[in-house]
Amino acid sequence: MLARRDHSELELRQKLAQKQCPPEDIDTAIEHCHYHGWLDDKRFAEATLRHGVAKGHGWQRICFDAKRKGITTPMLETAQENQQHDWYELAKELATRRFADLDGVLPEVDLKQRAKWTRYLQSRGFSFDQINYALSKES
Repeated sequence: MLARRDHSELELRQKLAQKQCPPEDIDTAIEHCHYHGWLDDKRFAEATLRHGVAKGHGWQRICFDAKRKGITTPMLETAQENQQHDWYELAKELATRRFADLDGVLPEVDLKQRAKWTRYLQSRGFSFDQINYALSKES
C-alpha cells in the first residue's frame, strides 16, 4: 500500500482493517513501517500541504482534508513553518487564473457575481480577508 503513495497511520490502519486483518497484526505492521521509515505522519503532513497548495486550496480546506486523513492541525502548522506559503498571494493567483480577463485583470462585476466568486474562493478554503485581498483592485 505504501509503494504507490504515502499514507497516514490512520489511513493505513483503516485500509488494513478493511482487509480484515487482526488488530494485533495491524499494530505490528504499523510498528514495522515506522521502524523502517516507510510510515511518517510528519512527512505525510508536508506532502498533504504541498498537494493542497498545488491544487489551489487554502489553509482551511487543507486542514479539513488532513483531519479526515488523521493529520492534526499542529502537524500541519509545523509543515507550514517549513514551507512558508503566502495564503493571500495564493488566493490572488487563483482568483486571477479563474476570473481575470486575458490581460490578467479582474473585471468590474456586480454584487451578485462578486458573491459567486467569494463563495468559490471560500469553498477552496480561503478566509474572508484573503478573499477580499484576492478580489481587490489594488496590488
